[in-house]
Amino acid sequence: METRNITFSLPADLIRQAKVYAAQHDTNVNTIVRELLQQHLNSQERARLAADRLLALADQGPYFEIDPGSIRREDLYER
Repeated sequence: METRNITFSLPADLIRQAKVYAAQHDTNVNTIVRELLQQHLNSQERARLAADRLLALADQGPYFEIDPGSIRREDLYER
């Protein structure tokens, strides 16, 4: 995988906290940022795919031959 360098402008306190967290978890800030970005983008992609599946199911039906509003209550329940 090809990588490229980018520069972030973040608050100094946030950078300090990220470095401490990375050291405590035997990793580095670059890895943390990469993993967080991947998680965020993957969750958005999963949500988009789920929405696409839901819309596809809606397109399939169910469709009724009669208008549900035309059904009388008496027809639904036996008395």
